[in-house]
Amino acid sequence: MTKLEVQEKDGKIYAPLTDKWLIAKPEEKVRQHYITELVNEYGYNLDQMAQELKVSNSSRGQGKARADIVIWKSKADKDSKKAAFIVVECKAENVKVRVEDYYQGFNYASWAHAEFFVTTNEKETKFFNVDPTYLPQKLEEVVAIPTAKDVTDAKKIEQIKN
Repeated sequence: MTKLEVQEKDGKIYAPLTDKWLIAKPEEKVRQHYITELVNEYGYNLDQMAQELKVSNSSRGQGKARADIVIWKSKADKDSKKAAFIVVECKAENVKVRVEDYYQGFNYASWAHAEFFVTTNEKETKFFNVDPTYLPQKLEEVVAIPTAKDVTDAKKIEQIKN
């Protein structure tokens, strides 16, 4: 399988999820690098992911809430608009991830009914379980997120969550 590589030229970066060249802002660079990691290291396919996905139905306040990267268990789940599996919140590499950013990611993941969320600024990446039995005050950090081959393995997912 060919490795996905980040492509940059003339101040732009290629976004394979949108099939567009975007301005290579610091946060966009982090997003595209993490997408390549999700494909190359975790085994996810581009067709089961989306970027800048609106995750709230509200038209007020948080109405413009967009998750940086959303991953479904499969392309079929994405196509049929089922609940997301993982939500990723990216920050620019020079931005220290703050506690509020974790809650922002948690909220996006909750709205998308995802089981996991990730925050990354490339220097620091943290993984969290989204536990629907608790209000967003409880952030449960986990050691990793499932790989693509683990998405249907309930036992493996439970191990990661615990």
